[in-house]
Amino acid sequence: MVHKTLLDMIVDNILISAPEVEYLTSVSNYTYIYLKDGTRLLSSHNLGRITTHLALTRIHKRFSVNKAHISKVKEGAIVMKSGFVVVPSRRMRRVLLTLETKKTPRRRKLQGEGGVKPKKRRLAIEDSN
Repeated sequence: MVHKTLLDMIVDNILISAPEVEYLTSVSNYTYIYLKDGTRLLSSHNLGRITTHLALTRIHKRFSVNKAHISKVKEGAIVMKSGFVVVPSRRMRRVLLTLETKKTPRRRKLQGEGGVKPKKRRLAIEDSN
């Protein structure tokens, strides 16, 4: 008996777990599943169903990737460990930017952390006597 976890899926009587999947491509209502060992499987499930079930990242209308198998991100493209290059759609560029930037955003200094204290402004109140 095979124990199935939440990130496992049975495709054509083959148990596939999410860490084994490198990326997915779709052709009409069919999906090609590319595993990290180079195996390619064809599934009759659509790309959206497999992507959500295996918790992958959809970066294009036709592509989903496993973030664990990304080799590098360069010049608006994602290079997988197998050498496959995926160009994300314009709307999904924000995913690419989150993968690209490993730096944390700069944090503004608060008062008391060596920052410049704001100047106090005094209002000139004139007497109307």
